[in-house]
Amino acid sequence: MHVLDRIERKVLLSASRKQVWEALTQAEQFGNWFGIALKGKTFVAGETIEAPITYPGYEHVVWKARIERILPQTLFSFWWHPFAVEEG
Repeated sequence: MHVLDRIERKVLLSASRKQVWEALTQAEQFGNWFGIALKGKTFVAGETIEAPITYPGYEHVVWKARIERILPQTLFSFWWHPFAVEEG
């Protein structure tokens, strides 16, 4: 069965698990990495978060994600619409 509702990728980094975990799950660091204005925001499982994209040419787009699950240093799962660049 081919699943089309996820992006999974494995990467070997020269960083500790703690450093990678913090970069992905602390909203401000995630925003800095992916170009989303998440300053002062926090990821909370079960909640939706919205913020403007800061990547040049996409500043008019609002990134909206639902944080699904957070299992400390094990799993960070969220849902978003990757093609939501036009209203509607």
